[in-house]
Amino acid sequence: MPTINANRVGRIVGITNSSFSTARTSDSGTATDGPTGSLSVQFFVGRGAHRFTRAFIHFDTSSITGTVTAAHIDIQGGSTIQGDPNDTILVKSTAFGGDGGTAISTSDMFSSLDYSTAYSTELTTWSTSNNEYTLTSAALSDIQNNNDFTVAVIMHDSDFQNTDTNATEDIQIDFNTTITLDYTLAPTGYGHKVSGVASGSIAKVNTVATASIGKINTVD
Repeated sequence: MPTINANRVGRIVGITNSSFSTARTSDSGTATDGPTGSLSVQFFVGRGAHRFTRAFIHFDTSSITGTVTAAHIDIQGGSTIQGDPNDTILVKSTAFGGDGGTAISTSDMFSSLDYSTAYSTELTTWSTSNNEYTLTSAALSDIQNNNDFTVAVIMHDSDFQNTDTNATEDIQIDFNTTITLDYTLAPTGYGHKVSGVASGSIAKVNTVATASIGKINTVD
């Protein structure tokens, strides 16, 4: 399974506000491009105050050709886990200028997120070792068709579902480790005619599926 390392990472700690909605939708806060160490992704609640912290990851997918049939992203957990639940999800983002060429900024905090496009299934547990996000069909399509692929790591129950859970949710990412995107491509098979029959009409040659055939009689 081929692997691509993250091209750029960023983290934004949003404003603290008594209003859940204001805290969630604000494009203000503190942005850190290329953070290091074990840092939180969080929905914080305390004495009527709310604050969101989100992580952003960009991958250069320009080298990927062919049909992407499966993919996952691996993120190393930090040294501690706080709060419960710790449900997270990846959503589509246009952070880093959309192409990874611009440092993360506070304007990416909310406006860059596309909550209607989940890039992963919900991850319901968090580990201090590896955490694997299984990517959705929407993610596979964008990886396959676009040169840039950017995700935001956000809390699921509060942030993604837009629900004030009235409970702090907190995970930590070890930004000192490499975040990776692993993907699988569909086999290309044999693309030429066999005995005058178009390849699209052939399922097998001598009981061998065409997807498993690279050559016939030494001919590519």
